[in-house]
Amino acid sequence: MATLNSTLTLSSTDLTSDTLSLTTTASFTCTHTSGIARKAITSTAIGTASGQVTLDTADEFGSPSIIYIKNTHAYHASNNYIYCYFSGDADGLPIQIAGGQFAYIPLTSDFTLKAYTSTSGTVVEFCVFGTLA
Repeated sequence: MATLNSTLTLSSTDLTSDTLSLTTTASFTCTHTSGIARKAITSTAIGTASGQVTLDTADEFGSPSIIYIKNTHAYHASNNYIYCYFSGDADGLPIQIAGGQFAYIPLTSDFTLKAYTSTSGTVVEFCVFGTLA
């Protein structure tokens, strides 16, 4: 068993009338990882399987698992967005990640998580942490 420790700190001296300083830490025990990968996404529509990237395959990991996703491109108001959805729910759009943003999300691993993009060639970095099913 391995322990994954994660810490998120939000801080600002001028966002609110008071100084903002929030920190949360969580530990997660896991035995396996999908390995950190970077893949270019070429699909620009939710309905096209070709060119989409599978970030997490259903039932590969037991519940719970955690996924890290990062959009490696620089922020742009209308280009290089990564859109993620769970197969079986193609009408839903649970995750949208702009350039330079990342997500760290707990999953049940019951569904396959796929990604497409607003701009062909956008690179996604991702890794799943969990216990093999």
